[in-house]
Amino acid sequence: MAPKERPIYRGNIRELDGLRGIAIFIVLVHHFWPGGDSPLGRFGEIAHLGWMGVDLFFVISGFLICGILLDTAQDPHYYRNFYARRSLRIFPPYYILLIFAFTLVPAAQVGVSYFDTDFIRASGNPLWYFLYAGNIREALTNQSAYILAPLWSLAIEEQFYISFPFLVASLRRENLWKALCALVIFAPLFRILSVWLMPSLTRMPYVATLARIDVISIGCLLAVAFRTGRIRTNARWPLILALVLLAATAACFQLGWLDRRTVECKTLGYSLTAFLFGAIVLATILSNGSRGTAFLRWGPLTYLGKICYGTYLLHLPAEVVLTKALEWAGFDTLSDPPWFMPLKIVTAIVAASLSWWLFESRILRLKDRFTSRSHPQQATEAAIAP
Repeated sequence: MAPKERPIYRGNIRELDGLRGIAIFIVLVHHFWPGGDSPLGRFGEIAHLGWMGVDLFFVISGFLICGILLDTAQDPHYYRNFYARRSLRIFPPYYILLIFAFTLVPAAQVGVSYFDTDFIRASGNPLWYFLYAGNIREALTNQSAYILAPLWSLAIEEQFYISFPFLVASLRRENLWKALCALVIFAPLFRILSVWLMPSLTRMPYVATLARIDVISIGCLLAVAFRTGRIRTNARWPLILALVLLAATAACFQLGWLDRRTVECKTLGYSLTAFLFGAIVLATILSNGSRGTAFLRWGPLTYLGKICYGTYLLHLPAEVVLTKALEWAGFDTLSDPPWFMPLKIVTAIVAASLSWWLFESRILRLKDRFTSRSHPQQATEAAIAP
């Protein structure tokens, strides 16, 4: 196959790294945006839309992971290769963070027994997190420790990784398409029921796996659609759909329906963002390599996308360490000075970069032991090799 005939949905799509770079950046802005009397505080409503960055991650993850599963389902080492590669990517930094969090943080709270520390009361039994079930506890208690707050989405991702290989391997592609469509419909119904029947569990519609599986499923639907010929590579409607959904999202924001505390957001608002990012990812894939997506191939943005996992995992611990260091040095951090947010962002990126270059990238070399020729990356490279 000639390079120009390379399937546009396989292998490394740099634009998706760019989208991940945008996603992690708006998440950082959301978490680090100053409040109170800060000059930037009045723009908080817009900045805090950065919670949507996680939904963009979910769509991209669904597309890429389901694509890998579809392409390798017939391989003799299908399960072994998939779980080994995912474990090498996800487990090492995740479990190191947990070990440090559940040992050092309680130990730092001098004069209080381990189980009486604020951290343990907020996080609960460490097994929730070590078993990737922290989102379940948070959904049932509305509680999480500050530095572990982002882990709810990683729990959903891991539950997706565990279950979907069996779903893909056991269903024909047409039946898989129907199952994914059913999940897209089921999730908002689950959110509506949870708001109606369990209104006190305010975090349930946001962090429960069954409440957010529609976002991942939309990404999976894109992977199936490309591989079953449902989408023409020259289609223009995804861009139009993305623009229409973007306008609808702007209108909902003006009406206050994208505030996660509102019933509108908890029920149908999450569906709107899921379809919006599904359309954006689809339009990006169809336009990959074009002038219109050149900004998504910008080096610093794709680099941020490459280290987004470490950035997401470490940004709150890095913020805590930075704040403590500045307070020890005599700086006033309580007033949220304008320079504090960019410094937090830079600190998070530096921490993630160190994790990537000194640790994660070295571990990932082991992934080469668990490859197959039908893996999207390997198959594409073989197809375009001279």
